[in-house]
Amino acid sequence: MAKDPVCGMDVDPTTAAGKSDYQGKTYYFCSQGCKKAFDNEPQKYVQKAETKHCCQ
Repeated sequence: MAKDPVCGMDVDPTTAAGKSDYQGKTYYFCSQGCKKAFDNEPQKYVQKAETKHCCQ
């Protein structure tokens, strides 16, 4: 499973509603709305995801 970087939902890469490549990594989305939000501001969501992981 992958985590949608916009909403945090777990997404199965084989059935994801969309995917985007950013800085050499593929991100998967639960909906086209989340994909569109990510595509408009990918750095915002990548930083959000990195911040969550650093303190776990």
